[in-house]
Amino acid sequence: MTSNISDLGLEIHRCYDEFGPIRVFENGALRYLAFGEAAEQSCVNLHQPSKLVYEYTQAMMLVLLYLPKPKQVMFLGLGAGSLVHAFHHYDQNLSIQVVELREKVVEVAQEWFALEIFPELMLKVDDAAEYIANIHPLSDLIFADIYNDEGMIEAQLSSNFLSDCYQNLSDEGVLVLNLWDEGGGSHPLAIQAIRDLFGSDHCMTCLIEDGNLIAYAFKNGVPERNIRRLQPMAKKLAKKMDIPVHKLLSRMKIV
Repeated sequence: MTSNISDLGLEIHRCYDEFGPIRVFENGALRYLAFGEAAEQSCVNLHQPSKLVYEYTQAMMLVLLYLPKPKQVMFLGLGAGSLVHAFHHYDQNLSIQVVELREKVVEVAQEWFALEIFPELMLKVDDAAEYIANIHPLSDLIFADIYNDEGMIEAQLSSNFLSDCYQNLSDEGVLVLNLWDEGGGSHPLAIQAIRDLFGSDHCMTCLIEDGNLIAYAFKNGVPERNIRRLQPMAKKLAKKMDIPVHKLLSRMKIV
């Protein structure tokens, strides 16, 4: 993430809800979503909405090397909708469910970030932790990326939240979390909480250059431990999604 919001370009839109401001910046083909003064939350390339701009979102796509044909995907947190764009491009028949706390964020994503409501997409305005605790549609992939202007929401690491995610995964499902530890590149408490719930050999991580740590928690264990065997699939994914899959895959490790 950019540390200085003034680097994002021209502010072209601002609105408010009970949680604070929602701001849109534009710099060429790139549009940025920000919730305040600290840093941007999300980015979409309007010329290619399905092309992921941030490395941490690109790394989240690596889960498709292990589960290449998901049918049901859930996103907890919408942002500008970059991952929705990417997964819809990956498979237009994929059923996608999004839970977003702020109705204004949904409106801004549609108006300013080219998010279209297609038949396979269901958008729910709700608190993600409360929603997943009470609704149980099994998903093959659950992505937890719940942030505000101050950083990662701590509820994302609570034992109740992780347990509810676990219960909502299909038998071969994977929970993917975007973790942030003040840019430290590690999050031992989070990893331990995941290991305690999923199992000591059911978690992988990918360290991102800007300090994010992407964690992949496999409900039924890591299906392929030899990264070299993933190279043919990695080549296909890199070509289809235009992301540096091989570079990111080299950073993945079982924890």
